[in-house]
Amino acid sequence: MIEPRIYRAAFVPALLAVVVAMFSLESPARPLPQGLAADVVFDGDQAATTMRELIAAAPDRRAGTRGDRAAAEFVRKRFRARGFVVESEPFESDGKDLVNVIGRRAGETRSQIVVVATRDAGGVPDATGTAASTAVLTEVARVFEGRPSRKTLVLASVDGSTLGELGTARLADSLDEAGEVDGVLAISGLGAKGPVRVVPWANDTSRPELGLERTVAQSLREEQGTGGTGSSALGQLARLAFPIGIGPQGVLLERGYEAVRLAGDGELGGPGSATPEQVDVNALERAGRALLRSLTALDQGPRPEAGPQTYVTVVSQVMPGWVLRVLSLALIAPALVAGIDAFARARRRRVEVSVWLLWTGAAALPFLLGLGVANLLELFGATPDVPRAPVAPALYELDAPALAVLIVVALVVALAWLGVRRLAARSRPALADPAAPGAAVAGGLVLSLALLATWVINPYFALIMVPALHLWMLALLVAPAPPPRVGAALVLGGLVLPALLAVYDLAALNLNPAEGAWYLLLLITGGHVSFVGALVGCVLAGLFVALVSIVTARGETPTTSAPAVPSVRGPATYAGPGSLGGTGSALPRR
Repeated sequence: MIEPRIYRAAFVPALLAVVVAMFSLESPARPLPQGLAADVVFDGDQAATTMRELIAAAPDRRAGTRGDRAAAEFVRKRFRARGFVVESEPFESDGKDLVNVIGRRAGETRSQIVVVATRDAGGVPDATGTAASTAVLTEVARVFEGRPSRKTLVLASVDGSTLGELGTARLADSLDEAGEVDGVLAISGLGAKGPVRVVPWANDTSRPELGLERTVAQSLREEQGTGGTGSSALGQLARLAFPIGIGPQGVLLERGYEAVRLAGDGELGGPGSATPEQVDVNALERAGRALLRSLTALDQGPRPEAGPQTYVTVVSQVMPGWVLRVLSLALIAPALVAGIDAFARARRRRVEVSVWLLWTGAAALPFLLGLGVANLLELFGATPDVPRAPVAPALYELDAPALAVLIVVALVVALAWLGVRRLAARSRPALADPAAPGAAVAGGLVLSLALLATWVINPYFALIMVPALHLWMLALLVAPAPPPRVGAALVLGGLVLPALLAVYDLAALNLNPAEGAWYLLLLITGGHVSFVGALVGCVLAGLFVALVSIVTARGETPTTSAPAVPSVRGPATYAGPGSLGGTGSALPRR
């Protein structure tokens, strides 16, 4: 059913796209010069003392508590004592009184540099986390007391981080336009042991200006010996394929601000029960000095070079995101062309395809029903209220009620699949045999169209799915049908990259598969996965189940092909070329 010549010819644009990708690598934006003044000294012992004072005044700083408000007053007094103009921005969420504390100090220009530290804690006393970060923020205010700066410095102690970065979203609404902000540096967990990392990930496929990221990485390298970036090219592609930006930088990047986060306790944060004795004062001092280096570089230099909005760094070069988008589309095109050609051939041969198109599309109905049930359970309070921005998965444990929700959704999908299959077989007996040629044609066409829709939503995830698309198209459209083992190998081979992506994301989020399924469910019901993206995911899941049914049925059905009857051209006495069927052109096309 697949025409090899057309399929091979459709790869020509993909080869051109590969050549373009090879020659599209560009030099990365340079970091701003490092120039920490000699009189600028970050005192780790002083920051640790401030942290202990904060914990003594407000040991429980969970969002909306009395300790949270006491910590806000603590920060407000420290900012004001250092000569900053202080603004308190109270707001309310779900009956909790929250407040942002923002200190501003005007510079010579209108350009701004913003430092953001979350103040509310996920546990008690959270010494290495929000307590240490808040102490670093107040220590930065002390360092800049009476020291002139070219750009306006904004220090923000934001609330509601454990509720979905509510304070950061409020801060983004109150900041000047993104063009006036040269960079935002968010800090978290700077009291933990180990090197500080740069977290640049957003809740979409955008990334911060490469010049800003490299400037911060260079500052970290000067203080701790490593830049703290560390993601390989494949790791960066995996993060773009399934974007989750936990932390303030995720919200700010989504709003158009150039932001990175300096994380001392990893991307997800550490345990909120850490005590002051567990704080590494040396690490706190190194992190604080790296932050001051970055601030000084941003203040003394121009705005960091932008570079491409989305990119992947390969060794010491940068591949722009548009190249990966073009490459992804070019690799999808051959499968799409083959699927359309197979559909046209089937129609010319009067093969029933339309009913199988409905059957293939109906395979997504059980997953759509499961999605609807999950949203109903969230509406009736069976699942927790999901924050407006992704938060650390540890805040939503997989307990017994959560496990019950997963089981209910899985049962609904399984029972719905059995019901849809039986209903289809009763309404049209021909649909009981997925080995029919029309089923494979319909499956291949819908699969290629579904991946094209995936490319529109997220071309980087579509790029990861490209090998699966081609292997599954071959399993469906090769005639005669491949042996069962070969068909199974093609199906399983297509799962390799999606499975590696899932393993990578589970490792990055520190989750097991069951916890990952629960967190994904919360991301979907909370709207962090777009509605269109959830629909396309349901279609892909249904197509995979339909694919397994078709390939299994084709492998179990013995293939009997009658010998090709040569075409006899001309009268019976004609003895010219082709009269004996010896030429390839005399055989009927399949």
